[in-house]
Amino acid sequence: DNSGRIVDGTTGNIIAKITSSSSEKYRFAFTAHVDTVKSTRGIKPQINHEKIFTDKTTILGADNRAGIAHILFMIEFLKQQNKPHLPFEAIFTIGEETGLYGSTHLDTDLVDSRTAYILDSSACPGSYVYMAPGALDFKIKLIGKSSHAAVDPAGGINAMIMASDLLRQFKVGKIDEFTTINFGTICGGEANNVVPPEIDLTGEIRSFKKDLIESHFVRLEQTLQSISTKFEGNYVLNGDHAFPGFMLDRKLEAIEHLDHAMENVNLKPNPIPYYGRSDANILNNRGIVAIDLGIGAKNPHSPDEYILLEDMKTIADLCHQLVHV
Repeated sequence: DNSGRIVDGTTGNIIAKITSSSSEKYRFAFTAHVDTVKSTRGIKPQINHEKIFTDKTTILGADNRAGIAHILFMIEFLKQQNKPHLPFEAIFTIGEETGLYGSTHLDTDLVDSRTAYILDSSACPGSYVYMAPGALDFKIKLIGKSSHAAVDPAGGINAMIMASDLLRQFKVGKIDEFTTINFGTICGGEANNVVPPEIDLTGEIRSFKKDLIESHFVRLEQTLQSISTKFEGNYVLNGDHAFPGFMLDRKLEAIEHLDHAMENVNLKPNPIPYYGRSDANILNNRGIVAIDLGIGAKNPHSPDEYILLEDMKTIADLCHQLVHV
């Protein structure tokens, strides 16, 4: 599709339609993202009787190459079998790690399915994500007043002290069972002998409940107003919704189909919440029921990344069940 041009990339999302002798329409798609969190140059995969892993100098890239491998293997196997199966689509998205760009700009007019099984979660086989939080990113500029720190310290307003007051007052970390808040960056100041006139901070509010995101953002602004009054300074606060959350109805036909397939390969369906983000966050808010399946790729984004061969076989069996149930 055209998503690559939109984000100034080198390719768009790839959408494939796997036909069959069945007269059924495309009910679902399998998806995986093609990018990895770090460069895959120089990766040296290792394999033994138990797992695929790295030589500890790079990532493995199983996030999300394992998902891609499952889809391609299934297509090739079905072609060799030449037996009836449900028609399905395969969608390979771009830019998931850098900002969910592929799912955000996916040309849904090219996609017939309104269900997507995403092969991306690091959870164990049998687990699938039924809810994930949305997030709001915020930027704060605390504005004080510069002065010579030795000659006229009282003539300035120290924005760094304002920032420390904010960090002391505004609770971060796990706020409740639904919400986390974090200050991620802080920078500012001019020189050791200048009272710092401006400090910039960034952070995020992440919650399974949209109203809690909004209420904590209001609380943040109220705290900033109080600090500005106290120090006779000022502030600028901007918020930007980074990605939406979702919560799936466990009685959806797509989940019932998944549960049935799991039971046929001796997996116990295990719906889980996930505090991160994935293409499921976007697709579930674009009219596609998206279910992120646990494929067992452990320790993603690190040199300790690995995936068990047993889990690879289990997910391969599950994918085949989904197209035959």
